[in-house]
Amino acid sequence: MTTVVDPVDSSEVAVQERIARLEHEFGDLDDPGNPLGAQQFLAADEERRLLPAAERLLDAFGLNAEFVPVALGGRLDRLDVLARVLRVVFRRDAALGLGYGLTSYLAAVGVWTAGTPGQRQETAALLLAHGRMACAYPEPPQGNDFLRNRLTAVPDGAGYRVGGRKEALNNGARAGALVLFADTPDGLSALLTPGPAHPDGAGIRLLPRRPTTGVRGCAVQGLAFDGPRPPTGRLLGPAGGGTRLAEHVFPLTRSAGLSMTLGCADTALRTTTAFARSRRRRSPASLHSSRTRTALVNAFADLLVCDCLSLVATRATHVLPRESRTLGAVAKYLLPMVLTETMDDLSIVLGSEAYATSGGYAIFQKTARDLPILGLGSAGASASRAVLVAQLRRLPAFGTPQAQGDAELGALFRPFDAALPPCEVWENGRPADRDSLLGSLEESARHADGPLAEAAGVLVAQLAVLREGCAELAARPAAEPPGPRALALADRYALLVAGAACLGVWRHRPPGGFLAGPDWAATALTRVAGRLDRTAVRMPEAAADQLLGELLHRFDDARSYDLYATALGRS
Repeated sequence: MTTVVDPVDSSEVAVQERIARLEHEFGDLDDPGNPLGAQQFLAADEERRLLPAAERLLDAFGLNAEFVPVALGGRLDRLDVLARVLRVVFRRDAALGLGYGLTSYLAAVGVWTAGTPGQRQETAALLLAHGRMACAYPEPPQGNDFLRNRLTAVPDGAGYRVGGRKEALNNGARAGALVLFADTPDGLSALLTPGPAHPDGAGIRLLPRRPTTGVRGCAVQGLAFDGPRPPTGRLLGPAGGGTRLAEHVFPLTRSAGLSMTLGCADTALRTTTAFARSRRRRSPASLHSSRTRTALVNAFADLLVCDCLSLVATRATHVLPRESRTLGAVAKYLLPMVLTETMDDLSIVLGSEAYATSGGYAIFQKTARDLPILGLGSAGASASRAVLVAQLRRLPAFGTPQAQGDAELGALFRPFDAALPPCEVWENGRPADRDSLLGSLEESARHADGPLAEAAGVLVAQLAVLREGCAELAARPAAEPPGPRALALADRYALLVAGAACLGVWRHRPPGGFLAGPDWAATALTRVAGRLDRTAVRMPEAAADQLLGELLHRFDDARSYDLYATALGRS
């Protein structure tokens, strides 16, 4: 039966109500009596499966409707909202978020982008009936062999017969439809084919399941298209258009996927805060320890930095489509690095409890195992860095970055603003003629004062260093492989974009509330500046104290540690 989806109200109030409903249905993660609590997710992880009760809840909620465009009967109209809803799931279990949700979205977005009206209707019907999808995107040269495709497809009159193997695919066995990228006589092409769970998918052979260290509940296994009658695939877009389609889809998958995973980091910080509050006064892990307070404040600030960057990257697909490819690559490259450092710092506070597999803090070790796996996939860190290096070569041609008007860029930075234009996917293939984030940095810095101005000044100085380095890089032959200097410039560029995102969110802040004050921005920007130049600026003590107070308030009030301070499920 197809889930009946109510007409979509895109207002911020409606979005918050939808998220609150899902949080309420999941309940308190820390409640040992909750059938959807941490202990149940840990037990399912130990058994290498998704928690059945959680899957039933998501079926009843109609989570797949979040991946289906409004025009096709679903709820998808903004990428930032999609990421916020999925954070609720990732906050409980990354394997559930990936296995039930993100994997199907990664496949479906290729159909929304290049499919025929009939293909879109069929895909929407499959998802709204709780079906699953899986995808085999092409792995770029900078990618990893674990996920590499070895697929071919030849015309047979009715469509294309697929041959070869996909070595590792999440959700492959449960997929009613597959999006495959295969070599055809016309070049790399994208195909929509029935999956193993479809009646017409009987010709697909399942390869042995591959155990993974993280997201152990996800069924990762390969598919072999070597039977006598493998299913027939139909082209998505023109023959030979697979590479172009993948390039257009990546901005929609990189930014949204990484934004969802902030729910995992939220749980890790909440677990560590609970641990620190339970320690006795003399314990080095208690809140009376300056080291512990610093670790918690730094982690909170890093999550805010990551969310500012995620906000800009997801909303850029609507507001700045020609720049969304670069911003998506920045998010894909920088967020896993920052979150990995955050997890390492928090594990020091937890000590031996960071490795506990049972008890009240065991969810931390699961999250620490899951997060690195979420950074894998097509267009990973190396491929994303290649996109950044290409952008660095173009920057001198843009000239001195010019500040853009508030009307043009304001929507990029406002987390509660529902007024976004439709996502024009094919626009992101047109070359950008400017870099709006860097262009906004100096203007935003001029509005800062106090400790915020000091950190912003470091970014402005680093922007000048970046410009000089980009001029040198652009003078070199384009075919020359990027050396250490170019890679270091890519790091600096990614951090400056993240800093510009933080400044933009602060400058366009809503009136009243936590985001209206300068303390969070000063602390977050100091974290960015410290990664650019460790000796340039110190953490403002008053701002850090304010951020610690907010962290503890959100812990007591059960609210998320991102820009939205979402009320979490309670018993």
